[in-house]
Amino acid sequence: ISLTLIVCLLSAYLPSLAVGCFQTDPFGNLGADAGTAAGPTAAGPTAANPQDDPFGQNGSSANNAVLPPPKIDTSLSESTLLILRAIELSNPQTPAELARALRTLVDIRAYDHALYYLSRLQAAATDDTARFEVHEILGTDFFLELHANELMQPRGQQFARQVFEAAKAYATSPERLNQLVTALSSADGSVRAAAFRKLRRLGPHAAAELIHVFAAPAREQEFLYVRAALVSMGDDAIPPLLAAARADDVQVQTEAIRALANFRSSDGIDMMMRTYLSPKAPDALRRVALNFLMTDQQLPPDPAVVEERFYQRAQEYLLGQRKISGGLSGTTTLWNWNAATKRLESQQVATTTAERIAAATRAEDLYEINPQAPRNRAMYLLTWLESSKRIAGVDSPVNGQELQSRFSGITASEIESTLEQAMRLNLIPAAVACCEVLGEMGTPSLLDGDSHQPCPLVQAILIGDRHLQFAALEAITKLDATKAFQGSSYVLNLAVYMAGSSGRASGLVGHLRSDLAQSFAAAMQAAGLKGVAVTSSRDFFHEATQNPDLDVLLVADTLDKPDYVELIQQLRNDMRTKRLPIALLFRDPSSQVRVQRLMNNDPFFIALPLTMEPEYVAGHVRRMRELAEPWPVTELDRRTHSQAAVEWLAKISNRREDYAFYNLGSHQDQLTRLLYLPGLVTPASDILKRLGTPAAQRELVNFANQSSLPIDERLAVASAFSEAVKSRGTLLTQDEIRQQYDRYNASEAEPVETQRVLGSILDVIEKRALEN
Repeated sequence: ISLTLIVCLLSAYLPSLAVGCFQTDPFGNLGADAGTAAGPTAAGPTAANPQDDPFGQNGSSANNAVLPPPKIDTSLSESTLLILRAIELSNPQTPAELARALRTLVDIRAYDHALYYLSRLQAAATDDTARFEVHEILGTDFFLELHANELMQPRGQQFARQVFEAAKAYATSPERLNQLVTALSSADGSVRAAAFRKLRRLGPHAAAELIHVFAAPAREQEFLYVRAALVSMGDDAIPPLLAAARADDVQVQTEAIRALANFRSSDGIDMMMRTYLSPKAPDALRRVALNFLMTDQQLPPDPAVVEERFYQRAQEYLLGQRKISGGLSGTTTLWNWNAATKRLESQQVATTTAERIAAATRAEDLYEINPQAPRNRAMYLLTWLESSKRIAGVDSPVNGQELQSRFSGITASEIESTLEQAMRLNLIPAAVACCEVLGEMGTPSLLDGDSHQPCPLVQAILIGDRHLQFAALEAITKLDATKAFQGSSYVLNLAVYMAGSSGRASGLVGHLRSDLAQSFAAAMQAAGLKGVAVTSSRDFFHEATQNPDLDVLLVADTLDKPDYVELIQQLRNDMRTKRLPIALLFRDPSSQVRVQRLMNNDPFFIALPLTMEPEYVAGHVRRMRELAEPWPVTELDRRTHSQAAVEWLAKISNRREDYAFYNLGSHQDQLTRLLYLPGLVTPASDILKRLGTPAAQRELVNFANQSSLPIDERLAVASAFSEAVKSRGTLLTQDEIRQQYDRYNASEAEPVETQRVLGSILDVIEKRALEN
């Protein structure tokens, strides 16, 4: 490469460089130390604030500090040395100058010097405007390469992400978009063209900003230019236009409908049909829609045909049969009109949620066109509950006031029917929402059911989804029935099961060989689970149905008596494990075929070769945990469920005259274990003291005797034992009483508090004996 060409390249990259200096001193007057930089050193600009990193990946301050300048290796080629000296001599300071220097150094693969200038660029470009400028200078491709170049890490990935995020934020900021939109009506044609080119690159966000102009009557002189720009935006304009067509602003709505008439999208045609048939649409808009439909379809739409079309669309989106294209992250951008701000707003939602929202939108149009048809209302109610609950999330109930306003005269019976439909279609969010609503507006009569099957709320427990089970349990406990109802035993079974949660997610593996079972259980630790290993089908089923903290089940085809096939069948028929992910670890492919035929495309089942190394289990376990849709069961969920269940169990144990139909005694083994769960000592002892069984009193005494437990908890349990004896008498055996005397006599060396606890138990026993 010629020196003349290098000089030309450097002049292009570094405009501040004085070319004339090469005529006398090609390396500049730098002094004796060739490795000393003329610009700032490591003591110069400080690192960017870690809070400036939207990805939270800045790391320690040491990783953000400006690096010391590297020494120039004089053994490099003459051309490379010339470029390094020239950049050093130019002493770049601004983000633009540093960016050009960085590009040059990456181009010649001088990565040690490139990292130095990258560190300075990070320190100089700390706001969105500066990072956007850097992005404009270097371009997207450069930062993609920087992100992928292993020799530029971790700073390369860090800064590339910062720049991409900042460039997007700045480019789509309302202020900048508004400036570009305003420029569309400039008297200068080149300004108009440049503004449109920039807007066109920004896609739907630019289209939304164009639409906002129609909400400002004072900007009417810009309408002509905005209309033309919207049409020229192409398909990018359709999503914001569809949202604007539902605006409460007539001008915005009219312009959106007119703009949509220029496109032939399926959603646009649906919007035209809705506008033409809706009794709420202004006549002027209906004429625009009719004109479009007459041009497109050569005849006015038949209302019955449109109703059927919308019903089918809603159903297809609801059941996942009609898809919405999403990004690589599994999310989709949705647009909505905000009546308060008079602006369009976008939000990122999971693509599955976007499909459910699309279903609710079609169903709303259907209901608006013909609210008298019962099936239209039923579809709208189902889709609205499904989409609303997905948006609200598992921890927030659906908006009851909005429900009442959308569905005038809504009744508990109507919600109950919707719950049945949601369960038939496996729409868990809608079913959860129905339970929430029934808990607020229902009466105990909802639990009566019929002679053939329990009521829908009890049936929701049997579905097997943990969140739906908890929502149903909450609703049933709020209805507070004081007489027996069909399925009440399921309610009690679920409450006892949920109460026993420790909160920590676990995984269960069963293999005939103990060493292999333990190996797979240990491998689960890498997936964030506590591994539990068993070696028989009987133990597997018992653990799976008693441990509420299990997230995944691994069944090896070595298990027998009953064999693994029958075991999996039993698990799928139990309400506690019906929807837990199960993996079959098979030795022979015939085992896999046998079980997969039985599972009949079960979405919570996978088959894995047993010959795989245990350390690979972690990856598959993570994948199994992701099968939970739409919500996983978190540690907080488990604790919340446990706390609510224990409180209800304490309530029904304290009022046995009202809740005698709940047979607490049949669950005494599980209830006694509640004493040892964190935070449950008080309610658990409250339950046991009223249980009225020898096992309950025995466990209270055993707990109080354990010196390793907190003394305040032992005192509370001893007090509960005293109350139990007062109401039921002493139910301990003579051997157990003698053992208590032995414990007391052996406690001479124990702390005074321990002696007091042990003595109080004997005082209660002796007092009761004297009374008898």
